[in-house]
Amino acid sequence: MDLERVLEDGSFELDRDEFYLGSVINAVVSQAMFLLRERGLQLIRDIPDEIKSIAAYGDQRRTQQLLAEYNPVCTIQEMACSGEGLPPELVRDMFHSSRWTSPEGLGLSVCRKILKLMNGEVQYIRESKRSYFFIILELPVPPLSTASGSGDMMVMMT
Repeated sequence: MDLERVLEDGSFELDRDEFYLGSVINAVVSQAMFLLRERGLQLIRDIPDEIKSIAAYGDQRRTQQLLAEYNPVCTIQEMACSGEGLPPELVRDMFHSSRWTSPEGLGLSVCRKILKLMNGEVQYIRESKRSYFFIILELPVPPLSTASGSGDMMVMMT
């Protein structure tokens, strides 16, 4: 089934399960490390244990998909121009188009819609010497979790 069509017709459903944020981050970072290793580069990760052990409630698979899709190493590294950020047509596809000029633009647009269903948002920031995605994702604390604290938590990734 076409994911774009399912998102448009409102029949898309998110899973609701408990997961640890560390497992999602490790999967995305491992994917990036594999791609960089193929290019002879190395990625050093230093994720604090406090972050890895945060329990969240939501769709683990879609959260991982979103973080991987917006990770320039995993998806759009070859599309970025050195020091110039993403090509304007890719940014247009992601935020403003109903007709995509690239598969990457379609993928980013679909992920942006999924992120919106998860009460999140993404922004593309282009500064003088760098560009990045700023992702805000609201992940509730699991209802029966033994995690410290209570209520919802908000995760912001850049």
